[in-house]
Amino acid sequence: MNKLTIAVIFGGNSSEHEVSCLTAKSIIDNLNKELYNILPIGISKQNHWLLFKGDTEKIETGQWINDKDNLRVSISPNLALGNLITIDNSNHVEFVNLDVVFPALHGKNGEDGTVQGLLELSGIPFVGSGCLSSAVCMDKSVANSLVGYAGINQPDWLVLTSNDLSDKALLYEKLENKIGYPMFVKPACAGSSVGISKVKNRNSLFDALMLALSHDSKVVVERGIVGKELECAVFGETHSPFASVVSEIFPRNEFYDYESKYDLPSITEVPANISDELSCRVQENAKKIFSMLGCHGMARVDFLYEVSTDTLHFNEVNTIPGFTSISMYPRMMEASGIKYSELLSQLIDLAIARDRERNL
Repeated sequence: MNKLTIAVIFGGNSSEHEVSCLTAKSIIDNLNKELYNILPIGISKQNHWLLFKGDTEKIETGQWINDKDNLRVSISPNLALGNLITIDNSNHVEFVNLDVVFPALHGKNGEDGTVQGLLELSGIPFVGSGCLSSAVCMDKSVANSLVGYAGINQPDWLVLTSNDLSDKALLYEKLENKIGYPMFVKPACAGSSVGISKVKNRNSLFDALMLALSHDSKVVVERGIVGKELECAVFGETHSPFASVVSEIFPRNEFYDYESKYDLPSITEVPANISDELSCRVQENAKKIFSMLGCHGMARVDFLYEVSTDTLHFNEVNTIPGFTSISMYPRMMEASGIKYSELLSQLIDLAIARDRERNL
């Protein structure tokens, strides 16, 4: 049996570069080496693409970038060539055919449809959602609008740009009347809770808006929900997905921020200690959102459950969820009966099957 050549792309020039490296190391370590020839492709913060041949420990520590055996690489949209071009230090060029790409990228220029568009142009099967779905899910204002149109509950929210800050008094009054305190201020297009603030009063509102605007040109402001933070892993084809057991997050900080996710991991419950009825509600809504937004392969769908009103609110969808040893997506899937290595293989199989359907 011939091995499939799998490229795992990681790093990138987003604020989530380091998280992506952790995800990639975990994916590479757990891929079945008897089935796959694995090519780790790292993207530096300066957007240099390099084929890394060293130990995965260097990916975790960031040392991979300086490895003397790195080759410059480029993915070619020219279907007449091999779809991966490698260039050594003597400028010798080789062409390599990739069977599948596994994007392990988080955030901008990786999870937002940019890389997915390149892979679609290049005719390379890849794991995860396509160009349109990735872009839609990455932009919280667009995803919120579509989910709301489908009749799924979500917290009151508004989208803002820097132009809205010209009259601060009017803006504050608008936010206080429409949203109220506490409110969450988020970059529209960012992940891993980067640039998010919980605002309790007017004194900290401007700083929160400026922080969010430093990460994106659009900002989403949402009403804070008092209740449970629930997550569900969704897996499979767009119109026939599988929903995992539901998990609950108990953040160590005031909300599930970057530090709670990676530096001081929060307490989690997998599966969550909630009623069967609420668990079913989460799963059904997660599958509906996955299908409606055109997701494929994998996505983690997050919810906020307002206990006082028994209302389940959509929070966000993540089309390339973290795959580290502590990440919720693989943990929820394992609790649902699909082990890590098996999950990776099934995601690759889904990517190949989708590509075959496109080419029929």
